[in-house]
Order: sequence, then structure tokens, then C-alpha cells
Amino acid sequence: MDRLIHTALTGLQRAAEAQAVNAHNLANSQTPGFRREMVALSAGWLVADGVALSARVQSGGESPHDLLRPGRQELTGNPLDIALEGDAWLAVADETGGEALTRRGDLRIDGSGRLLTGDGRPVLGEDGPILIAAGFATARIDRSGVVQVRAGTDAPFVTVARLRLVTPDPAELARGTDGLFRAPGTAPDPDAGVVPGTLERSNAEPVAALVEMIELSRRFELQTRLLTTARELDAGTSALMRMETS
Repeated sequence: MDRLIHTALTGLQRAAEAQAVNAHNLANSQTPGFRREMVALSAGWLVADGVALSARVQSGGESPHDLLRPGRQELTGNPLDIALEGDAWLAVADETGGEALTRRGDLRIDGSGRLLTGDGRPVLGEDGPILIAAGFATARIDRSGVVQVRAGTDAPFVTVARLRLVTPDPAELARGTDGLFRAPGTAPDPDAGVVPGTLERSNAEPVAALVEMIELSRRFELQTRLLTTARELDAGTSALMRMETS
């Protein structure tokens, strides 16, 4: 009985964690460049005096990311929108000023001339955060990631900076609590490029996430019924024991 209750409780914990991951994916299904999280399980045992307790098998929840499947590309016509080609990532500054990576390509220029992502992260160039002087009429980003501006419609474009584009090993990418990714020892990739005027959408599909939400709700309900069954069996066993002792 104790083993049944432990199994049911563990199942409830994992189902709740899976629901949280799926809800996070659904909430970011419209976030450009978002990489959905997945749910994976690993087994663990409590050990007493060097012996694993088979009645205490604990499943651990993990949330790897679907990094290899890109989201669909959508043409926007905005000269500051970019979609990263291949396995390239865009370097941005995190809250501490350190380097982090993102696939988000909805870029904009704020009132201070800083090039920012749609969620306000400063975009890094090969020489640091990209700053654009006031007075420009048009700004654009070419396929190699070069940021250019011009003073008027008849003026030539002038290069301001080049985006810091890196191509890390997907196995080394780790997601932080701020939603940004990091990889040790990343260096600019001169061959990395972008698709101007285009955005890569999230690779989390809303319809698939909704279907999964229904499946997870049913799984949670099933584990709850298992607990109810365990309680009824325990009550029946107690009643039999009382009859035998009376």
C-alpha cells in the first residue's frame, strides 16, 4: 500500500511539472525565436546502507529544449527584423552585462540609439553593444549581419557595426532563468548570416500544446484516482483487521 501511494504521489509531481512546462510553451508560442521545452524523466533510488530501496523509486523531471527544430520564417518587410540562418545565434547582453545568446530577431532602436531585441536586450556587435548615432533616416541589416544607416534617401549607407553571430555546439547550450542561452567559449562566426526583413517564429505549436494540455490533465486525474483507490484499499484492510481482532 505504501508503495502504491508513493508511486501515485510521484506521478502527480511529474504530471504537475509537465503541465507547467507545457503552459510555458503555450505562453511563448508567439514569441519570436522561442525554443520549446520538453519533458524527460529519469529514475532515481533512495539508498540505505548501500542497498537501493525498490519501494522508493523516484522519477526525476528534466526539461531539455528542442534546439534543433527551427520555427517557421515569416516575411515582415521590416529592415531591422532578422531570422538567424542555420544554427547561428545572436549575442545579447544580459542583466549583468555578460554575454548571452538568443534566436529572437525582432530588433529595434531606442531613443538612446541602442539596438535592442523585442524584449529589451542590448544587441552585441563584435566590439560590444551596438550604438547608433542620432540623425539617421534609414537603418538596415544585410545578410552578413552588418548594420548600416544613411542620413537621407539619396545618401549612401554607412556601416555602423556587425552583429555578433555565433554558432555554438547545441550540446553545450544551457538555458538560464532569464530565458537566455549560454555556451562556454563562444566566438564570432564569420560565416554566420541572417535573413533580413524576416522573423523566425516560435517552434512551439499552439494547437499541439493545447492537445498536450488535455492529455496532461487526464494523466493528472488518473494519478488522483490512484490515490483514491489506495485510500479505499487501506480503509478496507483496516476494517478487516478490526473484524479479526474483535
